Amino acid sequence: MLNVAVAAAGGHLLRETLDQVQVPRFANSKTPACKLSVRVLSASLPGLPAPGNFTRSRPFLQLNVGSVEKETEPADYNPNSTRSEKAAGAEGTQYPWRFDEQVTFTVTTEDLSGPGLKLRLRVISDTQFGFLQFSGRPADVGEATLDLQKRILPSCLQQTLKSDKRRCVWCSPVVPVPLAHVKGGLLGAECKLGEAIAHVALLFSLDTDPDYLLDLTRPSTLKLQQTLRESADEMSRFIDSLPAAPPCCCQPCM
Repeated sequence: MLNVAVAAAGGHLLRETLDQVQVPRFANSKTPACKLSVRVLSASLPGLPAPGNFTRSRPFLQLNVGSVEKETEPADYNPNSTRSEKAAGAEGTQYPWRFDEQVTFTVTTEDLSGPGLKLRLRVISDTQFGFLQFSGRPADVGEATLDLQKRILPSCLQQTLKSDKRRCVWCSPVVPVPLAHVKGGLLGAECKLGEAIAHVALLFSLDTDPDYLLDLTRPSTLKLQQTLRESADEMSRFIDSLPAAPPCCCQPCM
């Protein structure tokens, strides 16, 4: 009878414990998680000549997060601009191509675990003949990929909005990003594939706490396994604490 009581008590404890276990519910992968703003400040392309009187080549940046692609307007050439160079800490590197443009993405939970922010720097050339202007096809220069979890989210720190002290944003410092030379890319005659051919200076900002976003990407399987393991240990300790069964005093029949 005691064994039956122990089993019943153990089963009751196990049911109560498992009722408290919350099986993780994963958010829809298409659910918006945050707004990511990328401010494209400037670029450095040492092999690209300054615009001339009749022909000019200007860089523009393509940005991808998930299936969404956006691009900036062509940059303006300003050889006297050093603001981004000093902010990025890239001593000796000139950033004369000015963008000063902001691009915003709606990032989903699926995007947080995806390849990240893809960058492709391209150049478009045009020729002016009087009132006529002819534009050529864009040519690739270099590309880069920034991991959202490892590069972008950890770089963003909390700041209070000056316009509204009750609201916060999370912003990064200026980030200089090298772009690797690609096959058939412009300006790469003396550059090997994968070597840095250009740099862009970027700023990132988020409307959501990056620690919360990182928690969304962490698997909950280990948490569930740990809870079940602790439950089993608790039931084992309960059974061990029960008094031992008394010795049987019945005499065998002769």
